[in-house]
Amino acid sequence: MKKLIFLIFLAGCLDSGTMAQSGNSNNQLALKNVQILPKMGMEQKFEAAVLSFNRKFSEDGQCIAKLRRMEFGRNAGWYTWVLGPVAYSSLNICLAKEGSYKQEWNATIDPLIEEYGETNFYNLDLDLSFGLELLKKSKYYEVWSVDLKPGQENPFRELAGKLKKVYESENRIAFLVFENNIHRKDGPDVLMLWTFNNYDEWRKDPGPRATYEKLFGAGTWKSALEEWNNMIVDYETDIRLMID
Repeated sequence: MKKLIFLIFLAGCLDSGTMAQSGNSNNQLALKNVQILPKMGMEQKFEAAVLSFNRKFSEDGQCIAKLRRMEFGRNAGWYTWVLGPVAYSSLNICLAKEGSYKQEWNATIDPLIEEYGETNFYNLDLDLSFGLELLKKSKYYEVWSVDLKPGQENPFRELAGKLKKVYESENRIAFLVFENNIHRKDGPDVLMLWTFNNYDEWRKDPGPRATYEKLFGAGTWKSALEEWNNMIVDYETDIRLMID
């Protein structure tokens, strides 16, 4: 649980509405998330139908679709259908493909759905993220949806860059930074994601304080947390299971 705090303080430096335009725009990937609640008792049929759909959707290797189940958090019991991450140069192709598959979705999946939730659109910032291959091999990930104070973009990028170096050094947990492309007053500015494989591993993980201070000096972890306390407005967390 100590690891959770440091992930949050990162996000606190972000200035909503400017982060998506900062950094190297050629080193960002697009991600579309659709929240879905299946009908009660239809969860297994829903999963099987979506996995079959995803295999067809993803068969060309250019447009990847995945399914995640929210295990804990406000939306526990809901699922997230994920399109991407995909290069922005391919996004129109993938969205058109999604439209061409709509009839199959409506015939095989929609009858199993109780309710559709939000549809969200994010940047995955590769300059600030590490471990996409680790993510693919993991069973779970935890997501923080963070509301931030304005005017903190540059400090955020500096701190996120340091934590990327920490995770690269440890090479065991994926650390991903997403920026929200669609601003709304009650929506998160940024998502932070990291991976784990079982709940005992999650519970026992002390966080990267030792590695952080090894790389950046004694006392730097405490300073970072103090910065975090001055940067964040609020946040929510959920844990998701990677169905496929």
